[in-house]
Amino acid sequence: MAKAPKGKAKTPPLMSSAGIMRYFEEEKTQIKVSPKTILAAGIVTGVLIIILNAYYGLWP
Repeated sequence: MAKAPKGKAKTPPLMSSAGIMRYFEEEKTQIKVSPKTILAAGIVTGVLIIILNAYYGLWP
């Protein structure tokens, strides 16, 4: 194994995951909503639109 010259200091490795770590750190402050909640909200919204269309006579 090659040794580093005595006159030069060893350079630190590249921080390729620095941006990813910042992304995950910011995630902690966000509101977390489960996928089931999003799916249920979509279904409820769709049913509500169908009911309102039928009520106002827009449903064929």
